[in-house]
Amino acid sequence: MWRVIIWLLLLATLAGAALVYAVFLMPNTTNRKSVVIRIPTGARFEYVLHELRKHGVLRSEQTFEWVARYKNYPAYIKPGQYQISPRTNNRKLVNMLKGGLQLPVKLVINNIRTKEEFAGLIGHTLELDSATVMLHLNDTAFCNSYQRTTENILGFFMADTYEFYWDRKHTDMQKIMDVMQEVNRQFWNEERRSKAANINLTPSEVVILASIVEKEVFHDSEMPTIAGVYLNRLKIGMLLQADPTLKFATRDLDARRVTNRHRNYDSPYNTYLYPGLPPGPICIPRKNAIDAVLNAQQHNYLYFCANPDMSGYSVFSENYEQHKKVAAMYQKKLNAMNIY
Repeated sequence: MWRVIIWLLLLATLAGAALVYAVFLMPNTTNRKSVVIRIPTGARFEYVLHELRKHGVLRSEQTFEWVARYKNYPAYIKPGQYQISPRTNNRKLVNMLKGGLQLPVKLVINNIRTKEEFAGLIGHTLELDSATVMLHLNDTAFCNSYQRTTENILGFFMADTYEFYWDRKHTDMQKIMDVMQEVNRQFWNEERRSKAANINLTPSEVVILASIVEKEVFHDSEMPTIAGVYLNRLKIGMLLQADPTLKFATRDLDARRVTNRHRNYDSPYNTYLYPGLPPGPICIPRKNAIDAVLNAQQHNYLYFCANPDMSGYSVFSENYEQHKKVAAMYQKKLNAMNIY
C-alpha cells in the first residue's frame, strides 16, 4: 500500500511539474519573426488579448490567460509598445507586459516643412494626439517659455533620430521639449554662438536662414556658397528673393516653378515683398545646413540660378546683368520641358 501511495504521489508530482512546465515555461508564441504590439493608455485585459489574437502571437490563449490572471496582470496593465520574440513562454511574456518593459520608438525628424507636418509625425509615431501637439505649437505662452514664438518654434527642433517610449505616460509634449532643449544646448555651443554673432544673427535667425538654404540646394556642396549669397544680400539690405519662401507662403510646397502668382502673394514669408528674414523657418533644417550658414563662403556673389543644363548645380553671378542671361536660358529650358 505504501509503495502504491508513493508511486501515486510521484506520478502526481511529475504530472504537476509537467503541467507547470506546459503552462508557465513551454514556449507559447509562434516561430515567426518578432511581433510588435501597442497597448494604449487605459486599455483593459480584453484589449491585450485582442491584440495578441489579431497578430497571431499565441499558440494557446488559454494558458496565457491562466498565467496572466495568476500573476494578477489584468490589474496592472501598462501602456506601451512591446516586442514579442518567437518561442517566448507565458511567464516571460506576462512579466514583460506587467513590468512595462517596452520597446523604444524611433522618432525620425527629417524633411519636416510645417508645424502641421511635425504634429502629424508625432501623432503617427507616438501615442500623443497631433491636435494636442498643434495646440502647444500655437500657444504663445508655451513657445515663449522656450524663448521662441509661435512662428519660429519649429526651429527649436533639430533634425535627427531620437528614441522615446510610445505611450503618453512616458512621452508627452513636455518630455519632447526637454529632450530638444538639451539637444539645442549641446549643439549651440560657445563656438557656434560666436560664429552666429560674427554674421550678426541670433541662433534662431541662423536656423531660419538655414531652412531657406536647405530648400534651395540639390547638392549639399553648394550650401556654404548659397548661404554666402543670402548673407551678402542681408548685409546690403537687399531683398532675399528666395523662391522656397514663396512656396512655403502659398503652401504650394511641391511647385516645380515659381510664377507671378507666388511672387505677388502677400505674406510675411514672401521675401520678394518683405525685407530681411521671414518670421520663422520654412522647414526643420539639417545640422549641416545650419553649419553651412555659420561657415558661409565669403565671396561677392549676389545672385544664383539653377544651371540650364539641369544638373542640379547653380550658376553664381556678381551682378544682375550676368544673372539675367543665365535666368533667361533656364526659363527657356523649363518652357521646353513644359514645366509651367
